[in-house]
Amino acid sequence: MSTNVLSGERAGLAARVRGVLIGPQNEWRRIAEEEPTPLIGAYVAPLTVLGAAAGLGAHLLYRGVALDADLVWAGIAALLYVALAIAAVTAAAMLIAFLVRRFGAEIEHGRAGQLAAYASTPILVAGLGALIPPLAALLIGAGIIYALILLGLGVGRLVSLPDPENNAPRFVLTFAAIAAAFATAVAAFAAPALNAGREALSHAMAAAAPAVAATETPPRPEAELAIERLAQSDGAQVLADPARLAEQFPDTLPGGFARRSVTTAQGGGVARADATYAQGGATLNVAVIQFSYDVDAAAAAGLFDVAPDGAREDGYARSQSIDGRFYAEQVDGDSARYVVIGRGVAMIAEGAATADQARAAVETIGLQRLEAAFGR
Repeated sequence: MSTNVLSGERAGLAARVRGVLIGPQNEWRRIAEEEPTPLIGAYVAPLTVLGAAAGLGAHLLYRGVALDADLVWAGIAALLYVALAIAAVTAAAMLIAFLVRRFGAEIEHGRAGQLAAYASTPILVAGLGALIPPLAALLIGAGIIYALILLGLGVGRLVSLPDPENNAPRFVLTFAAIAAAFATAVAAFAAPALNAGREALSHAMAAAAPAVAATETPPRPEAELAIERLAQSDGAQVLADPARLAEQFPDTLPGGFARRSVTTAQGGGVARADATYAQGGATLNVAVIQFSYDVDAAAAAGLFDVAPDGAREDGYARSQSIDGRFYAEQVDGDSARYVVIGRGVAMIAEGAATADQARAAVETIGLQRLEAAFGR
Protein backbone atom coordinates (compact mmCIF):
# COMPACT_ATOMS: atom_id res chain seq x y z
CA MET A 1 0.00 0.00 0.00
CA SER A 2 1.53 3.33 -1.03
CA THR A 3 1.87 6.21 1.43
CA ASN A 4 1.72 9.97 1.31
CA VAL A 5 3.31 12.61 3.49
CA LEU A 6 0.03 13.93 4.83
CA SER A 7 -1.82 10.81 5.86
CA GLY A 8 0.60 7.90 5.97
CA GLU A 9 -1.14 4.90 4.45
CA ARG A 10 -3.60 5.44 1.65
CA ALA A 11 -7.07 6.02 3.06
CA GLY A 12 -9.49 3.10 3.16
CA LEU A 13 -12.83 3.21 1.40
CA ALA A 14 -14.91 4.51 4.31
CA ALA A 15 -12.27 7.06 5.34
CA ARG A 16 -11.88 8.28 1.77
CA VAL A 17 -15.64 8.69 1.29
CA ARG A 18 -15.92 10.57 4.58
CA GLY A 19 -12.95 12.77 3.73
CA VAL A 20 -14.21 13.64 0.24
CA LEU A 21 -17.70 14.49 1.48
CA ILE A 22 -16.84 16.31 4.70
CA GLY A 23 -13.38 17.79 4.15
CA PRO A 24 -12.83 17.92 0.40
CA GLN A 25 -10.07 20.56 0.45
CA ASN A 26 -7.85 18.49 2.76
CA GLU A 27 -8.78 15.24 1.03
CA TRP A 28 -7.85 16.52 -2.44
CA ARG A 29 -4.52 17.62 -0.96
CA ARG A 30 -3.95 14.08 0.33
CA ILE A 31 -4.99 12.60 -3.02
CA ALA A 32 -2.54 14.86 -4.84
CA GLU A 33 0.28 13.33 -2.75
CA GLU A 34 -0.74 9.77 -3.68
CA GLU A 35 0.42 7.85 -6.71
CA PRO A 36 -2.57 7.37 -9.05
CA THR A 37 -3.91 3.81 -9.09
CA PRO A 38 -6.96 2.26 -10.80
CA LEU A 39 -10.05 3.09 -8.75
CA ILE A 40 -12.88 1.33 -10.58
CA GLY A 41 -12.50 -1.92 -8.66
CA ALA A 42 -11.24 -0.46 -5.40
CA TYR A 43 -13.54 2.54 -5.02
CA VAL A 44 -16.25 2.99 -7.65
CA ALA A 45 -17.50 -0.61 -7.84
CA PRO A 46 -18.06 -1.06 -4.06
CA LEU A 47 -20.07 2.16 -3.87
CA THR A 48 -22.18 1.25 -6.90
CA VAL A 49 -22.82 -2.22 -5.48
CA LEU A 50 -24.04 -0.61 -2.24
CA GLY A 51 -26.39 1.64 -4.23
CA ALA A 52 -27.67 -1.31 -6.27
CA ALA A 53 -28.22 -3.31 -3.08
CA ALA A 54 -30.14 -0.38 -1.60
CA GLY A 55 -32.42 -0.25 -4.65
CA LEU A 56 -33.07 -3.98 -4.51
CA GLY A 57 -33.55 -3.82 -0.76
CA ALA A 58 -36.08 -1.02 -1.15
CA HIS A 59 -38.04 -3.16 -3.61
CA LEU A 60 -38.14 -6.05 -1.15
CA LEU A 61 -38.96 -3.75 1.76
CA TYR A 62 -41.83 -1.88 0.13
CA ARG A 63 -43.11 -4.47 -2.37
CA GLY A 64 -42.52 -7.68 -0.46
CA VAL A 65 -40.83 -10.88 -1.57
CA ALA A 66 -42.59 -12.52 -4.49
CA LEU A 67 -40.88 -14.38 -7.31
CA ASP A 68 -42.43 -12.46 -10.17
CA ALA A 69 -41.44 -10.23 -13.08
CA ASP A 70 -41.14 -7.19 -10.82
CA LEU A 71 -38.57 -8.89 -8.58
CA VAL A 72 -36.58 -10.19 -11.55
CA TRP A 73 -36.62 -6.73 -13.10
CA ALA A 74 -35.45 -5.20 -9.82
CA GLY A 75 -32.47 -7.58 -9.92
CA ILE A 76 -31.74 -6.69 -13.53
CA ALA A 77 -32.05 -2.98 -12.71
CA ALA A 78 -29.50 -3.42 -9.91
CA LEU A 79 -27.01 -5.00 -12.32
CA LEU A 80 -27.65 -2.31 -14.91
CA TYR A 81 -27.10 0.37 -12.26
CA VAL A 82 -23.67 -1.05 -11.43
CA ALA A 83 -22.67 -1.37 -15.09
CA LEU A 84 -23.92 2.08 -16.09
CA ALA A 85 -22.40 3.81 -13.05
CA ILE A 86 -18.99 2.29 -13.76
CA ALA A 87 -19.31 3.18 -17.44
CA ALA A 88 -20.30 6.76 -16.53
CA VAL A 89 -17.27 7.22 -14.27
CA THR A 90 -15.00 5.78 -16.96
CA ALA A 91 -16.48 8.12 -19.58
CA ALA A 92 -16.14 11.06 -17.18
CA ALA A 93 -12.42 10.30 -16.77
CA MET A 94 -11.97 10.30 -20.53
CA LEU A 95 -13.85 13.59 -20.86
CA ILE A 96 -11.77 15.18 -18.07
CA ALA A 97 -8.52 14.15 -19.75
CA PHE A 98 -9.75 15.56 -23.06
CA LEU A 99 -10.88 18.88 -21.57
CA VAL A 100 -7.66 19.37 -19.61
CA ARG A 101 -5.71 19.32 -22.85
CA ARG A 102 -8.24 21.61 -24.51
CA PHE A 103 -7.62 24.07 -21.69
CA GLY A 104 -3.89 24.08 -22.46
CA ALA A 105 -2.69 21.90 -19.59
CA GLU A 106 -1.22 18.44 -19.16
CA ILE A 107 -2.53 15.81 -16.78
CA GLU A 108 -0.52 13.05 -15.13
CA HIS A 109 -1.54 9.52 -16.07
CA GLY A 110 -4.27 8.33 -13.74
CA ARG A 111 -5.20 11.75 -12.39
CA ALA A 112 -8.28 11.98 -14.63
CA GLY A 113 -9.47 8.69 -13.13
CA GLN A 114 -8.96 10.07 -9.61
CA LEU A 115 -10.93 13.22 -10.45
CA ALA A 116 -13.80 11.25 -12.00
CA ALA A 117 -13.98 8.60 -9.27
CA TYR A 118 -13.66 10.82 -6.21
CA ALA A 119 -15.80 13.68 -7.57
CA SER A 120 -18.59 11.16 -8.26
CA THR A 121 -18.66 10.15 -4.58
CA PRO A 122 -21.79 12.14 -3.61
CA ILE A 123 -23.73 10.74 -6.58
CA LEU A 124 -22.74 7.17 -5.77
CA VAL A 125 -23.52 7.63 -2.07
CA ALA A 126 -26.88 9.19 -2.98
CA GLY A 127 -27.81 5.82 -4.47
CA LEU A 128 -28.44 4.69 -0.90
CA GLY A 129 -31.38 7.11 -0.91
CA ALA A 130 -33.39 4.40 -2.70
CA LEU A 131 -34.19 3.14 0.79
CA ILE A 132 -36.15 6.38 1.35
CA PRO A 133 -38.09 6.74 -1.94
CA PRO A 134 -39.57 10.22 -1.27
CA LEU A 135 -36.05 11.65 -0.87
CA ALA A 136 -34.28 9.62 -3.58
CA ALA A 137 -34.62 12.14 -6.41
CA LEU A 138 -33.69 15.05 -4.13
CA LEU A 139 -30.55 13.26 -2.93
CA ILE A 140 -29.47 12.44 -6.49
CA GLY A 141 -29.95 16.08 -7.55
CA ALA A 142 -27.96 17.33 -4.56
CA GLY A 143 -25.30 14.71 -5.28
CA ILE A 144 -24.87 15.93 -8.86
CA ILE A 145 -24.43 19.53 -7.74
CA TYR A 146 -21.94 18.60 -5.03
CA ALA A 147 -20.04 16.37 -7.49
CA LEU A 148 -19.48 19.36 -9.78
CA ILE A 149 -18.25 21.40 -6.82
CA LEU A 150 -15.84 18.59 -5.90
CA LEU A 151 -14.62 18.41 -9.48
CA GLY A 152 -13.81 22.11 -9.42
CA LEU A 153 -11.87 21.72 -6.15
CA GLY A 154 -10.06 18.64 -7.43
CA VAL A 155 -9.02 20.20 -10.72
CA GLY A 156 -7.37 22.99 -8.78
CA ARG A 157 -5.29 20.43 -6.84
CA LEU A 158 -4.51 17.74 -9.40
CA VAL A 159 -4.16 19.78 -12.62
CA SER A 160 -2.00 22.80 -13.31
CA LEU A 161 -4.50 24.82 -15.32
CA PRO A 162 -3.35 28.20 -16.60
CA ASP A 163 -5.16 30.98 -14.73
CA PRO A 164 -6.91 28.47 -12.43
CA GLU A 165 -9.20 31.03 -10.75
CA ASN A 166 -10.93 31.65 -14.08
CA ASN A 167 -10.34 28.37 -15.88
CA ALA A 168 -11.41 25.98 -13.08
CA PRO A 169 -15.04 27.26 -13.09
CA ARG A 170 -15.03 27.30 -16.90
CA PHE A 171 -13.71 23.74 -16.91
CA VAL A 172 -16.50 22.53 -14.61
CA LEU A 173 -19.22 24.30 -16.59
CA THR A 174 -17.91 22.87 -19.87
CA PHE A 175 -17.74 19.39 -18.36
CA ALA A 176 -21.29 19.73 -16.98
CA ALA A 177 -22.71 20.87 -20.33
CA ILE A 178 -21.09 18.03 -22.29
CA ALA A 179 -22.00 15.42 -19.67
CA ALA A 180 -25.63 16.62 -19.57
CA ALA A 181 -25.93 16.48 -23.36
CA PHE A 182 -24.43 13.01 -23.44
CA ALA A 183 -26.67 11.76 -20.60
CA THR A 184 -29.76 13.15 -22.34
CA ALA A 185 -28.86 11.39 -25.58
CA VAL A 186 -28.23 8.10 -23.79
CA ALA A 187 -31.51 8.38 -21.84
CA ALA A 188 -33.47 9.08 -25.03
CA PHE A 189 -32.12 5.88 -26.53
CA ALA A 190 -32.11 3.71 -23.42
CA ALA A 191 -35.54 4.52 -21.94
CA PRO A 192 -37.61 2.94 -24.76
CA ALA A 193 -35.26 -0.06 -24.84
CA LEU A 194 -35.60 -0.58 -21.09
CA ASN A 195 -39.41 -0.27 -21.23
CA ALA A 196 -39.53 -2.77 -24.08
CA GLY A 197 -37.25 -5.12 -22.16
CA ARG A 198 -39.41 -4.91 -19.07
CA GLU A 199 -42.56 -5.65 -21.04
CA ALA A 200 -40.84 -8.56 -22.79
CA LEU A 201 -39.76 -9.95 -19.41
CA SER A 202 -43.29 -9.66 -18.02
CA HIS A 203 -44.77 -11.45 -21.03
CA ALA A 204 -42.06 -14.13 -20.98
CA MET A 205 -42.62 -14.90 -17.29
CA ALA A 206 -46.37 -14.90 -17.78
CA ALA A 207 -46.00 -17.36 -20.66
CA ALA A 208 -43.63 -19.58 -18.67
CA ALA A 209 -45.83 -19.60 -15.57
CA PRO A 210 -47.96 -22.72 -15.02
CA ALA A 211 -51.61 -22.54 -15.96
CA VAL A 212 -53.77 -20.98 -13.29
CA ALA A 213 -56.25 -23.39 -11.75
CA ALA A 214 -59.89 -22.49 -12.06
CA THR A 215 -60.15 -21.96 -8.32
CA GLU A 216 -57.27 -19.44 -8.23
CA THR A 217 -57.44 -15.69 -8.59
CA PRO A 218 -58.44 -14.64 -12.13
CA PRO A 219 -55.93 -12.75 -14.29
CA ARG A 220 -55.50 -9.10 -13.39
CA PRO A 221 -56.85 -6.52 -15.86
CA GLU A 222 -54.37 -5.02 -18.32
CA ALA A 223 -55.12 -1.52 -17.00
CA GLU A 224 -54.16 -2.58 -13.47
CA LEU A 225 -50.92 -4.16 -14.68
CA ALA A 226 -50.09 -1.03 -16.67
CA ILE A 227 -50.67 1.23 -13.65
CA GLU A 228 -48.51 -0.98 -11.42
CA ARG A 229 -45.67 -1.06 -13.95
CA LEU A 230 -45.77 2.64 -14.80
CA ALA A 231 -46.13 3.66 -11.15
CA GLN A 232 -42.99 1.73 -10.21
CA SER A 233 -40.96 3.17 -13.07
CA ASP A 234 -42.40 6.69 -13.39
CA GLY A 235 -44.81 7.37 -10.51
CA ALA A 236 -44.24 10.57 -8.56
CA GLN A 237 -42.36 10.48 -5.27
CA VAL A 238 -44.53 13.37 -4.06
CA LEU A 239 -47.87 14.20 -5.68
CA ALA A 240 -48.34 17.64 -7.18
CA ASP A 241 -50.93 20.13 -5.99
CA PRO A 242 -54.14 19.22 -7.89
CA ALA A 243 -54.49 22.92 -8.73
CA ARG A 244 -51.48 22.50 -11.01
CA LEU A 245 -53.27 19.70 -12.81
CA ALA A 246 -56.32 21.95 -13.22
CA GLU A 247 -54.13 24.52 -14.99
CA GLN A 248 -53.60 22.04 -17.84
CA PHE A 249 -57.17 22.32 -19.14
CA PRO A 250 -57.60 24.64 -22.16
CA ASP A 251 -60.60 26.93 -22.47
CA THR A 252 -61.92 25.01 -25.47
CA LEU A 253 -61.55 21.58 -27.06
CA PRO A 254 -61.96 20.45 -30.68
CA GLY A 255 -65.59 20.10 -31.71
CA GLY A 256 -66.64 23.40 -30.14
CA PHE A 257 -66.60 22.18 -26.52
CA ALA A 258 -66.13 25.05 -24.03
CA ARG A 259 -64.98 24.60 -20.45
CA ARG A 260 -67.72 25.12 -17.85
CA SER A 261 -66.26 23.96 -14.52
CA VAL A 262 -63.18 22.42 -12.88
CA THR A 263 -62.86 20.40 -9.66
CA THR A 264 -59.84 18.86 -7.92
CA ALA A 265 -59.20 16.06 -5.45
CA GLN A 266 -56.32 14.13 -3.90
CA GLY A 267 -56.02 10.91 -1.91
CA GLY A 268 -55.06 7.25 -2.06
CA GLY A 269 -51.87 7.91 -4.02
CA VAL A 270 -53.72 9.90 -6.69
CA ALA A 271 -54.08 13.60 -7.47
CA ARG A 272 -56.66 14.59 -10.07
CA ALA A 273 -58.43 17.48 -11.71
CA ASP A 274 -61.75 17.12 -13.57
CA ALA A 275 -63.16 19.55 -16.11
CA THR A 276 -66.62 19.63 -17.68
CA TYR A 277 -66.93 20.91 -21.25
CA ALA A 278 -70.19 21.62 -23.07
CA GLN A 279 -71.24 22.13 -26.64
CA GLY A 280 -74.95 22.71 -27.14
CA GLY A 281 -76.67 20.03 -25.14
CA ALA A 282 -73.69 17.68 -25.14
CA THR A 283 -71.13 17.45 -22.34
CA LEU A 284 -67.61 16.04 -22.30
CA ASN A 285 -65.88 15.29 -18.99
CA VAL A 286 -62.08 15.26 -18.97
CA ALA A 287 -59.86 14.14 -16.08
CA VAL A 288 -56.11 14.63 -15.64
CA ILE A 289 -54.72 12.19 -13.08
CA GLN A 290 -51.27 11.87 -11.48
CA PHE A 291 -50.41 8.72 -9.54
CA SER A 292 -47.62 8.07 -7.06
CA TYR A 293 -44.99 5.34 -7.13
CA ASP A 294 -46.80 3.45 -4.34
CA VAL A 295 -50.39 3.80 -5.56
CA ASP A 296 -52.70 0.81 -5.08
CA ALA A 297 -52.87 -0.39 -8.69
CA ALA A 298 -56.14 -2.29 -8.22
CA ALA A 299 -57.88 0.72 -6.66
CA ALA A 300 -56.51 3.07 -9.30
CA ALA A 301 -57.68 0.77 -12.08
CA GLY A 302 -61.20 1.17 -10.70
CA LEU A 303 -61.00 4.88 -11.48
CA PHE A 304 -60.51 4.14 -15.17
CA ASP A 305 -63.20 1.42 -15.37
CA VAL A 306 -61.79 -0.03 -18.60
CA ALA A 307 -64.26 -2.43 -20.25
CA PRO A 308 -63.08 -5.80 -21.62
CA ASP A 309 -62.25 -5.80 -25.33
CA GLY A 310 -65.02 -6.86 -27.67
CA ALA A 311 -68.23 -5.87 -29.39
CA ARG A 312 -71.02 -4.24 -27.36
CA GLU A 313 -74.71 -3.82 -28.03
CA ASP A 314 -74.33 -0.39 -29.60
CA GLY A 315 -70.57 -0.12 -30.01
CA TYR A 316 -67.29 -1.69 -29.01
CA ALA A 317 -64.43 -1.63 -26.50
CA ARG A 318 -60.76 -2.08 -27.35
CA SER A 319 -57.41 -1.48 -25.71
CA GLN A 320 -53.73 -1.70 -26.60
CA SER A 321 -50.24 -0.86 -25.31
CA ILE A 322 -47.97 1.37 -27.37
CA ASP A 323 -44.43 2.29 -26.27
CA GLY A 324 -45.21 1.27 -22.70
CA ARG A 325 -48.40 3.36 -22.46
CA PHE A 326 -51.92 1.89 -22.19
CA TYR A 327 -54.79 3.12 -24.39
CA ALA A 328 -58.48 2.13 -24.16
CA GLU A 329 -61.43 3.26 -26.27
CA GLN A 330 -65.11 2.51 -25.67
CA VAL A 331 -68.17 3.52 -27.69
CA ASP A 332 -71.77 2.99 -26.53
CA GLY A 333 -74.35 4.45 -28.88
CA ASP A 334 -73.99 8.25 -28.81
CA SER A 335 -71.34 8.35 -26.08
CA ALA A 336 -67.64 7.60 -26.10
CA ARG A 337 -64.89 7.07 -23.58
CA TYR A 338 -61.14 7.36 -24.16
CA VAL A 339 -58.51 6.44 -21.53
CA VAL A 340 -54.73 6.72 -21.71
CA ILE A 341 -52.37 5.68 -18.90
CA GLY A 342 -48.88 7.08 -19.31
CA ARG A 343 -45.67 7.48 -17.36
CA GLY A 344 -46.86 8.78 -14.00
CA VAL A 345 -49.99 10.44 -15.39
CA ALA A 346 -53.26 9.46 -17.07
CA MET A 347 -56.26 11.06 -18.76
CA ILE A 348 -59.91 10.18 -19.26
CA ALA A 349 -62.29 11.84 -21.72
CA GLU A 350 -65.90 10.67 -21.74
CA GLY A 351 -69.37 11.93 -22.53
CA ALA A 352 -71.85 12.60 -25.31
CA ALA A 353 -69.23 12.83 -28.03
CA THR A 354 -67.71 10.76 -30.78
CA ALA A 355 -64.64 8.63 -30.23
CA ASP A 356 -62.68 11.06 -32.38
CA GLN A 357 -63.75 14.00 -30.21
CA ALA A 358 -62.83 12.19 -26.98
CA ARG A 359 -59.46 11.23 -28.44
CA ALA A 360 -58.89 14.78 -29.70
CA ALA A 361 -59.54 16.15 -26.20
CA VAL A 362 -56.77 13.98 -24.76
CA GLU A 363 -54.39 14.80 -27.59
CA THR A 364 -55.06 18.54 -27.21
CA ILE A 365 -53.98 18.50 -23.57
CA GLY A 366 -50.98 16.33 -24.51
CA LEU A 367 -49.92 13.20 -22.67
CA GLN A 368 -46.19 13.63 -23.23
CA ARG A 369 -46.35 17.21 -21.98
CA LEU A 370 -48.03 15.99 -18.79
CA GLU A 371 -45.44 13.22 -18.41
CA ALA A 372 -42.64 15.77 -18.59
CA ALA A 373 -44.33 18.00 -16.02
CA PHE A 374 -45.69 15.44 -13.55
CA GLY A 375 -43.93 12.10 -14.14
CA ARG A 376 -40.91 11.14 -12.09
